[in-house]
Amino acid sequence: MWYIVIFIAVLLTDQITKILVAAFSGFAGQGGIHHVFWVIDGFIEISYCENTNGAMGLFANLPHSQIIFIITTVVILAGIAAYLIFSKKKRSVWLNLTLSLIIAGAIGNFIDRLTTVYVRDFIHVILPFGKNGDFFPYIFNVADIALVVGAIMLVIHLLFLDKDALFRKKKKAENAKD
Repeated sequence: MWYIVIFIAVLLTDQITKILVAAFSGFAGQGGIHHVFWVIDGFIEISYCENTNGAMGLFANLPHSQIIFIITTVVILAGIAAYLIFSKKKRSVWLNLTLSLIIAGAIGNFIDRLTTVYVRDFIHVILPFGKNGDFFPYIFNVADIALVVGAIMLVIHLLFLDKDALFRKKKKAENAKD
């Protein structure tokens, strides 16, 4: 049950921070990128941005991208729900946390796409090197963080932690006996 608390906490944090930054910035519904304030001067800033594209600007010129994002999110969430409902094997704490983060992140951005037709992004980490002095020019939100962390955790689970993991030491030892 604790993973439901994690899911709710991430989803609420995502939605509340988006609402607060949109209200505080005064630029909600105006498009563009608007600096709001520095969290750490020259390193982390809050900049309000209404993202109609995918992650890191992917699919910027794709016609009907909103419909594609909505359908993709529904399909992924349905797949995860089916796994949770029909999977007979006992899930680890790690996998439950992983799925909680992925679901919360997906739903957080899904709510934005349904209600505003864009995703409200606001966290900008400035890495002072690269093109134009900003190596990672992307602006993201709490849902994006949950999705990325959840995806990394899922890869780690599939590669190392699952009983059928590709690089699990126990599996290597079993194969050596054969």
